[in-house]
Amino acid sequence: MPKRRGIAATLAVALFFALAIVAALAPSAGAATGPGDGRVLAVGDSLEELTSPYLGHFLPGVPLTVNAVGGSNSFQIFDLFQESYEPSDSVIVFDAGTNDDPEYPQILAENLKKVAAIAGERCLVVPTIHGFTVNGVDNAGKNRVVAEFAASRPGTQTPDWAGYVHTHPQLMQSDNLHPIEAGAEGRAELIAAGISRCLAGEPNAPVARGANEGAIPPGMEGRNGEAEGELSPSHESFEAAAQASSAEGGSAGPEPGSQPIADPVHFALVDRVAKARAKKQAEERTAARSNLGAAAVAAMHALFP
Repeated sequence: MPKRRGIAATLAVALFFALAIVAALAPSAGAATGPGDGRVLAVGDSLEELTSPYLGHFLPGVPLTVNAVGGSNSFQIFDLFQESYEPSDSVIVFDAGTNDDPEYPQILAENLKKVAAIAGERCLVVPTIHGFTVNGVDNAGKNRVVAEFAASRPGTQTPDWAGYVHTHPQLMQSDNLHPIEAGAEGRAELIAAGISRCLAGEPNAPVARGANEGAIPPGMEGRNGEAEGELSPSHESFEAAAQASSAEGGSAGPEPGSQPIADPVHFALVDRVAKARAKKQAEERTAARSNLGAAAVAAMHALFP
């Protein structure tokens, strides 16, 4: 009998450790299901600068890196992506296109393709675009690019910022391009939902097709009286906010309540980018000194063969 008890105890201990090992190896709830270790990289322009301070509130515990520079077009945002990307990133937020000329949507298509080539199987979050109309051309082409890109990569998330703007015009600054604080927080919630769907491996919820890819949600009405399910086209004139303020004789600076209070963590998030830049600059200085030394040696040989 003692021997049987000893064998049973040994088996129980072995079973306990086996279950512990399986639990440790199993992916935890909410963890990334694809490549990377659950980290999120967001790159973009001024819209992302306004949005990112709120992302952490909707994504508690999710490691997040932000590299955004106001006024950047999608070529420049692709450069920010290359500068910031690490294999540990599981989700890429490519918040681009607003500063691209809408007459050339192929610019955005080209840069999305380049991001996808580097990201591989990683999930991308690409918000729809609410931007300026140039020479009568609105954002239909750019948003068509976003929709087609998402359709070509199952799982790509497309938070409908364009639709949000049309149903929440009161949350926009007077330039009708940048959100006020509440609008920035709403935009962050949209993008955070896309990130969460990426991390959970869920499929994309496609946006409407049309002038600005902004369909009026059920139970709501568009700014021009559009009914639910209808598309609300954009009619913004191409005039930068600073120019508009100057033309109206207003003083420089943000409108009251237009800028979100930036969380200090937001600025700490770009530390790894700053380190990468410093390393690159040091390498460039070393290469320059080496080239200068080689040139000096060559000159000496030329003078004294």
